[in-house]
Amino acid sequence: MDKNNKTENMTIPNRRRVIKSGEFARREDLHSVEMPDSVSIIREGAFWGCRYMEMVKLSKRLKTIEDSAFRDCYELKAITLPEGLESIGDAAFFKCFELEEVVVPKSVNVIGEDAFGMCQKLKHLLIPHETLVSENVIRESPQCIIEKY
Repeated sequence: MDKNNKTENMTIPNRRRVIKSGEFARREDLHSVEMPDSVSIIREGAFWGCRYMEMVKLSKRLKTIEDSAFRDCYELKAITLPEGLESIGDAAFFKCFELEEVVVPKSVNVIGEDAFGMCQKLKHLLIPHETLVSENVIRESPQCIIEKY
């Protein structure tokens, strides 16, 4: 954590449409993030390495989570993916060790390589039948079972 051991709960300002590539990367003081419903894209590596972040409230209008957006967010406990989300990039949630269950909405067309790789506690990944899923979506997530619905 930072030198003062402070944690931050961040609310991203209204009217933001894009979370930029690497914008919050390696923020070890970041505990939680709340996004306004104006956000439609989370760019590559936006929150990469926010090791202590436990909670993210995603925008209801989110369309794209790019590659490695939440990679190495070790303490991320839960994520609710909104209906309307269309794609989840490669390694988007790679090494989110504390995730236990993820329900992918029917609107998602594609889930990239290693999107949920090395999620050690992930037990259930529920994916729509129509969604294109990479072969190694849960690589080294030993407890995980993919269920189609």
